[in-house]
Amino acid sequence: MFDKLTSIKTIITQVEELTKSQYDFLGYILGMFLSIKTRINFLQCARHSDAYTEKSCRLQFERYVDFVAINSAYIQQKGSGRYVIAYDLSYVRKSGKSTAGTGKYWSGAAQKALWGLEVGLLSVIDIGNHTAFHRRAAPLDAIQTPGRQERQSKGIDLVDHYAQSILYAKETLEKLSGYLAVDAYFAKKDFIDRIQSQSRLAVITRLRCDANCNYLYRGPVRKGRGAPKKYDGKIDWKKPDSKHFKLSYQDETVMIYDAQVYCVFLKRNIRIAFCQFLADDFRVSSYKIYACTDLALPALLIQQYYKARFQQEFLIRDAKQFTGLQDCQARSVNKLEYHWNVALTAINIAKFEHWLDNPDQQQQPFSMADIKTRYHNQLLMERFFQIFPDVAELAKNNPKIKELYAFGAIAA
Repeated sequence: MFDKLTSIKTIITQVEELTKSQYDFLGYILGMFLSIKTRINFLQCARHSDAYTEKSCRLQFERYVDFVAINSAYIQQKGSGRYVIAYDLSYVRKSGKSTAGTGKYWSGAAQKALWGLEVGLLSVIDIGNHTAFHRRAAPLDAIQTPGRQERQSKGIDLVDHYAQSILYAKETLEKLSGYLAVDAYFAKKDFIDRIQSQSRLAVITRLRCDANCNYLYRGPVRKGRGAPKKYDGKIDWKKPDSKHFKLSYQDETVMIYDAQVYCVFLKRNIRIAFCQFLADDFRVSSYKIYACTDLALPALLIQQYYKARFQQEFLIRDAKQFTGLQDCQARSVNKLEYHWNVALTAINIAKFEHWLDNPDQQQQPFSMADIKTRYHNQLLMERFFQIFPDVAELAKNNPKIKELYAFGAIAA
């Protein structure tokens, strides 16, 4: 029914674990998530097509689908080849108390803890295309954070769960990139030690402005008994010692310094990008400290890779606003994660098929609203063809039909 889903359907056929019914349903449900302009749930999917009933949708959502094979193959086929892995947490609203995993989780938009669910998302930041593509976090891509009682029964804490969510997908992630960018919350010894010891991913994160770090001693080795001197004093980030820092980059807004230091709370040597931001009078107004466990990565790339991590926020925003990330009616973990993965994969399809495939000179600002309008119009026209079969062949072959597909879209 949807001509633009040809490439993703080709990739889906290569997933050996999928049955014929799962293949057909995935092509259907991805089209629905891109076409329905109201809340996207089981009932609305059934209302907009005669292919599946509400019960059929619920049963399909309970079945396992290897989204990692689908999304990784899709990205490798369409992406630029230069990636950074990013991991982030997102609050998903959910009322009631019967859904597994419900509790109070931090909402960045509300700046407070709210009742609902939390989903951990792994994304691939495509450095070449300056965008983010949804990636696999574990068997069902987007992983729900378990509730407090479930974590207590399993004897794990939140940091254990977050690290394990990444390590489940380490083989696939390591094929795409050697760097994992996470926000300042994950600058914890337990988290970094687990990632470093069980994978080949180097962690890029941000440290607190008062991070407890020491200069490394580079002077002559003292003769005599006793251990050699390792450190050359604690770093005062407000008054850094210039002899330990090397200027890596400078422009009118920022100065980036490169250094290797010892992080006391991480108990390891790290490479940092110490960024001093300049005011209009070229005085230092503020600073940030970015860190990487790979001691060979230059400071400028550390800052760029961490900054690129923010691209996944646009992916989450589009999924919440346009593809129903928060609209799932289900209560079981399997159905919730299936719904989240389809919502995020639909964003991938929109970016790949309608934006990145266009030549650079023809690329316009990416608008998920316009893509939804086009798919909704196409769904409506296809419905007309089904109701009036006598004129279907004439209408489908008419070039003016494509103009109707774009009716209501903002971009030309």
